[in-house]
Amino acid sequence: MVRKLKKLIKAINVKNIRAVFRYIKQNGFKGLYTTCVNQLRFGKVILDEYATWIANNEPNQETLERQKKYVSCQELTFEILLKDATSSLRESVKEQTYANITVTDVANQKEYLEKVQKSDSDYIVFAMGNITLAPFCLYEVVTSIEYRDSIMLYMDNDVFTDGTRKKPHFKPGFAKDTLISQNYIGNVLVVKTNFLKAHTDILEDLGNQVVYDIALRVSEKTRKIEHIQKVLYHEQQDPMEIDVADEKQIIKQHLTRVGLAVDAIEEGKFLGQYHVKYILNHMPKISIVIPNKDHIEDLKKCIASILQSTYQNYEIIIVENNSEAQETWDYYQAIQKDHSNIKVAKYEISYFNYSAIVNFGVENASGEYIILLNNDIEIITKNWMEEMLMYAQRPEVGICGAKLYFPDRTIQHAGVTIGTRGLAGHRFREMKESEYHPRDYIQIVQDLSAVTAACFMVRKQLYLDLLGFDEKLAVAFNDVDFCLKVRTAKYLIVYNPFVEAYHYESKSRGLDTSGEKEKRFSKEYELFVKRWSKVIQKGDPYYNRNYRLDTDLPRINYNKIW
Repeated sequence: MVRKLKKLIKAINVKNIRAVFRYIKQNGFKGLYTTCVNQLRFGKVILDEYATWIANNEPNQETLERQKKYVSCQELTFEILLKDATSSLRESVKEQTYANITVTDVANQKEYLEKVQKSDSDYIVFAMGNITLAPFCLYEVVTSIEYRDSIMLYMDNDVFTDGTRKKPHFKPGFAKDTLISQNYIGNVLVVKTNFLKAHTDILEDLGNQVVYDIALRVSEKTRKIEHIQKVLYHEQQDPMEIDVADEKQIIKQHLTRVGLAVDAIEEGKFLGQYHVKYILNHMPKISIVIPNKDHIEDLKKCIASILQSTYQNYEIIIVENNSEAQETWDYYQAIQKDHSNIKVAKYEISYFNYSAIVNFGVENASGEYIILLNNDIEIITKNWMEEMLMYAQRPEVGICGAKLYFPDRTIQHAGVTIGTRGLAGHRFREMKESEYHPRDYIQIVQDLSAVTAACFMVRKQLYLDLLGFDEKLAVAFNDVDFCLKVRTAKYLIVYNPFVEAYHYESKSRGLDTSGEKEKRFSKEYELFVKRWSKVIQKGDPYYNRNYRLDTDLPRINYNKIW
């Protein structure tokens, strides 16, 4: 392999040697070799992970010819509804390898309902904007829904400009809060025809962003929504204009239909992103549980930041566990004297068990809602409790988490991905704000599989119903384990980036795995993996499988996946 690699590198211009070394550092020699081999098929070498992904995962001409001979066991038929279609989109429809389709032009939004009612197809395809379909688009749709009763399907896409495909949008699985925050569904949507005929209100008074409006309306009536994790259409340019007013109206109408009262819908960091400000049902008491052993300077900073909060109906419970410094006890006495809503609950065990300490704190809490908070957290957002409560108050939401920074403002936590390095990992760890991208969803509210207990809110009754943190997981994996229990109980876990805080955890701190601690970690690791092995193997529903799992960053998995 090394000899072959040397030959391939000779094909690379000398000016690109630095790029070669940088690529090797990021992807290893195997990654470089795979890239070179696949790119030589195109007559040139390009150090491009996405080009390698395309070469490894998309059908070649021979496969496309085989697809044309495929016969659907259900003899599925499609009707594609086009509005203001470009010639390139029409041409791409003609080139589909699955040909059991009809094409209908729609003059205006009102005609969608009329066309659907007249259709005798199995599924309707809504396509809009300056896009083209991949030739294997409908073939992949057919093979995805055969033997399954899918109601709505959407797919990944990329951008095609200047003869090059780039900027793949590898989307998450269906997530209600994510879709409200940003139209990640895009410009192509497939919906079962009989479902649309049975729910005619879906197609009445549609907004200009037809696909977005329909996707939200369908999601109100069914959970049979499928995401095809393949790039099946191409935007012909980056979207330069988004009708913000129309999308806000679509969101507002959706939230009204599902009974959520909204105070305002604000624009987010990037165009097409939104921050919904929900109206609080009431102002319940919130108990903030903070485990602590000495480290008074951290604790002082943490409590000082809480005291700046705009929300007033709360208590702080410091769960004291084996502090030794007299300064600590002096501080406890002073802080309780100065603030009647702060109390110290002593948990007197001779060893450290984070799960047991937290459970003890919750038992001593009198609030309707619990916030678990590390003692090395400094809150940045003054209305942080209102922001978390906006989501935690919804009956279908189990937990609301926060966006945490290292002291240098790089990300410490922006949600948790299940399966990273075989377990779980913090998304976008150490990413700088200048590196944020709208397709990363860092700066929007979204549904995820887990968030860190360094700062999250949960209803006390739900915490107790699920028996709290597992005390067999004394140190490691306890918060992710609890989140997965919440998800198994069919509750949503919401990541809210508008709740910001510093987490003074050291970037360089590793796991303390020496002696007894190593034995404990191994035992907890084994328990977590055994308990959640099927979940890990299945993959995180909110993280596209076309991304690598050996890194916390959304890097393309250029190897053969499909």
